[in-house]
Amino acid sequence: MEVKRHTWYVKMTQYIFCFVIGSFVGWLYEIAMGFIVWKHYMDRGVLHLPLCPIYGFGAFVIMAFLRKRRNLPMIFLYGVVISTAVELGASYVIEWATGQQLWDYSHWPLHFFQGRISLPSSIFFGIFSMLVIGIVYPRIEKWVEKMPAAAAVLLDMIIVAAVAVDAIMIYFI
Repeated sequence: MEVKRHTWYVKMTQYIFCFVIGSFVGWLYEIAMGFIVWKHYMDRGVLHLPLCPIYGFGAFVIMAFLRKRRNLPMIFLYGVVISTAVELGASYVIEWATGQQLWDYSHWPLHFFQGRISLPSSIFFGIFSMLVIGIVYPRIEKWVEKMPAAAAVLLDMIIVAAVAVDAIMIYFI
């Protein structure tokens, strides 16, 4: 019988990978929406890296709260509620910190709070939540548990440093 390693770096690495994958998938979603809405390429990411951190943070929160659930309709509903709350809260924090409203759903149907959230985007986030819990997290979990400890910690440090340097370059330089 194989013993699972549940040390600090295993969970930390799982969360960091979920953040990066969520950020990258969110960046791809934003690119696709640019093609659909504006009919041309539009990099809506705020970093130089192909990442949208709000999606990574949302994936992290979804994983933290829902990773042990297996009922897909409940994951969808909780995912809609949690991710919509994250998006709404983030919109206010980002506007307070930068003076900018980075997204505006006011031209979408069923938008609320001055276009900060909308039902269609919330439904997408519910679907995204099911994918994170049903497909992404189990694969991350298996992969990370097979990694040597030193590799996991080194990879975590590289990812965190790359995102931090990129954020510093964007916001402070």
